Amino acid sequence: MRWLRDNWIDALIFSVFAVTVVGIVLFLTGVNPFKGGITSSASKNTVTSQAANEHPQNKPAANSSVEAGKGAGAQTPSVTVVPLLPAAGNAPSASAGGNKPAGATQGSSPAHKPAAGARKPASAAKPAGASISVPAGPEKGVFRVSVGAFANPGNALALAEKLEARGFPVRLEPVGKVTRVAVGPFPSRTSAKNAADKLANYQPQIYRGDTPALEQAYLQVGAYKQLSSARPIVEKLKAAGIGPVVFYYQKPWLKVWIGPLEPSQIATLKARLKDAGFEAVEVR
Repeated sequence: MRWLRDNWIDALIFSVFAVTVVGIVLFLTGVNPFKGGITSSASKNTVTSQAANEHPQNKPAANSSVEAGKGAGAQTPSVTVVPLLPAAGNAPSASAGGNKPAGATQGSSPAHKPAAGARKPASAAKPAGASISVPAGPEKGVFRVSVGAFANPGNALALAEKLEARGFPVRLEPVGKVTRVAVGPFPSRTSAKNAADKLANYQPQIYRGDTPALEQAYLQVGAYKQLSSARPIVEKLKAAGIGPVVFYYQKPWLKVWIGPLEPSQIATLKARLKDAGFEAVEVR
């Protein structure tokens, strides 16, 4: 004890040094002398329970708590998209609740975007039911509604059959080398416009007058009461390389014509048609 009283400063320095060394060793080895060992059964059960929870079959739904936290922390603003109107020239307007039309709000989620193939308004195409504007003119007379002109006579024939099935009075008339499909006649501009409104998908055009007079000659190679009866003769003429083929149809007769022809072409073409088995009659 006398040595300790005489050298207490050295003893204190040694003790501090020893404690520091022991602390460094414990820190490096990760040993915590102040934490008791897990010896109780309750602690063992806790450890066992924690280990069992780590098994893949006992794991909760993936990221359920994280997703819930994200939803509570930062919600994406809801955007209601007003679909594009099909009518040409009509732009979508905002709804009464202030919702913006498609494309007006940036950052909208893909779920709210219109489908890739959504129909867009087009100034050239008029949807069914659109009103047809007609230039001013006499109200009474003979009016017709043109719904197409075809270089391929088969297409003109198919459209004529389709329109007749819908109850429209159809006429086919040659205009040069093409066949025009017209609906009518109508006794007034108003009745013609009503028919044109029903045929808006065909981009109809209303005109006044009867079938235009022929300016050149044609050769007629057949006349039929059934529209479908003309198809075989058209195919036969096509196979023989004879054309152009046009139709003149005023119910009940559908006439198959070839032309228009110059006077110098008529005799030669008649001979070719006779060789192919056709009897041709000139019409003007």
